[in-house]
Amino acid sequence: MLRTNILIFLFFIFCSPWTCVLAQSIVNTEKLFKEKKKGFALSTKASGNIISGNADISLFKFAVNTGYLKEKWTLKLISGGQNLVQNGNNINSSLFSQLRFNYFINSKLRLLTFFQIQSNNILLLNRRVLGGLGIRRNVLGIGDSSKRFKLDVTLGAMQEEEVLDRINLPNIETYYTNYTRGTFVLNAVFEVTDRITIINTTYLQQRFKDLNDIRLLNELNLNIPINKSLMVTFDFEYRFDSKPPSVLKGQDFNNSIGLRLNI
Repeated sequence: MLRTNILIFLFFIFCSPWTCVLAQSIVNTEKLFKEKKKGFALSTKASGNIISGNADISLFKFAVNTGYLKEKWTLKLISGGQNLVQNGNNINSSLFSQLRFNYFINSKLRLLTFFQIQSNNILLLNRRVLGGLGIRRNVLGIGDSSKRFKLDVTLGAMQEEEVLDRINLPNIETYYTNYTRGTFVLNAVFEVTDRITIINTTYLQQRFKDLNDIRLLNELNLNIPINKSLMVTFDFEYRFDSKPPSVLKGQDFNNSIGLRLNI
């Protein structure tokens, strides 16, 4: 059993190709696009890993991120999933997809609206559906074209419906919720050189009728290009939920290294 657990640990540390955003109730979409070129953009990630012998483990992950950028607006579709099986048992099965529209009022201010659907069996999340809108402003920009730092702030609101796996919950615990939440996003981008970029994104979602109901996601990403289309990514992630289901912990940490292909 110990050997199996060690294999699983090494499997995640060394074989995971990108941060497992699918293990979060909040999905970080900020890192997936850099809005620099007009027209169509496509970024993809996919991997499959198999370990056999003392432990039989298979892992498949994918992410497909598409977008279209015009002078005054952008439309993005961001999707991903993963499936982890150990000795025939499904350990984690996760899917998410988000559609996002941005309208640029000027170079520093934009309006946005979004729709998202998600599932994650580790978080007992059979279905999470949300829609919302907000306003985003660039509050700080320092540097030139080769070395820059910028800071963006987003404020908004969303309606969120969640259906949990009631089979794994105590009988008295609520498995269905439909809440309105405020959203706050702080996005910092530091272009160390024209090749190396550091991104830190903080999401805060707070329920309007219960201010103690808070969800937080902070993610730090380091991107180092190999060439024009391929880059190495390092991701460090922390998630907090002040009111998780009683059978789950309120905190998660995740670190990974991987490759990303931009087309």
